Amino acid sequence: MMQDRKYFGLSISQIGILAGLAGAACLLFGLTGVFALRRSFFSQPPDSAPVTQSTSTPFVLPTLSSTTTLTPIPYEQLIPNGWEQHRTTLVELWLPPGFKSAGTNSASVVSGNSVVLALSLTGTSAHKVYASISYEPLTTDSLDAFLDSRLSNIPAEVNLADRRKVLINSTDTHRLMLEWNIANVYTNDLWFIVLDGGTIWYVKYSAEIKDFYEMLPAFEQSVKTFRIVR
Repeated sequence: MMQDRKYFGLSISQIGILAGLAGAACLLFGLTGVFALRRSFFSQPPDSAPVTQSTSTPFVLPTLSSTTTLTPIPYEQLIPNGWEQHRTTLVELWLPPGFKSAGTNSASVVSGNSVVLALSLTGTSAHKVYASISYEPLTTDSLDAFLDSRLSNIPAEVNLADRRKVLINSTDTHRLMLEWNIANVYTNDLWFIVLDGGTIWYVKYSAEIKDFYEMLPAFEQSVKTFRIVR
């Protein structure tokens, strides 16, 4: 009697057949989806570009170049403790204690300049230690040419032991060392030459050879205190 019953116009046997067909269809679609999914994971499309293997690039820090300008040392910090100031209306210079005025008539290797400050100190030898400042106008196209001309006429008894350019307080400066031998007395001169506009300034230190090398560190420090009074 159950077999004769109908649901939605279909017998039980017909419903069973439809259910079987639906199950078979679901199984077929499921298998198709699985195979399609596997193909997408394990195979490349025929027109896809090859994948380039990345290589490790070492990390390099960029080279930094300083473009800042060095700040000049304050003038007061250039003066050693206990040194004494020597000043005129034109220039200023600091020296160790004991230097006294020596007048302005001292002879000069580089002749023709005007001495504005001349000082002397009794050295450990029988001779004096001198410090002086002088100036003269530039009469050539360059300071190098001017010095070439002057130094070509130095006396035969004077030897130019050293000539070079240095920076003194950020200022281009010519540094000369001259050696003298007069009547078997050996003395050295240390010149620092600065061009200020059209004026050449000379800062000179001179001493008998023994005193000279004992005083050389003081000379090198003293020239840093040279200042043109503005």
